[in-house]
Amino acid sequence: MHKLTSRQKEVLETIEEYVSINNYPPSYRELGTMVGIASPSTISGLLNKLRENGYVNWEEGQPRTLRIIKTVS
Repeated sequence: MHKLTSRQKEVLETIEEYVSINNYPPSYRELGTMVGIASPSTISGLLNKLRENGYVNWEEGQPRTLRIIKTVS
């Protein structure tokens, strides 16, 4: 299993919290605002790494299909 960076862990935990409150995942912009990242490409890069490591997945080209596969704990 790959060890997450502190930023990846923060993003994953933020997604988990958002989904638990809203029952759907955040958009890239919402996620960026919540973790203090203005660049959508940086969010995209973090999510791609989380996907490569098996923590999240989504349907390409479909909005709000981000889902958590496994949690940090």
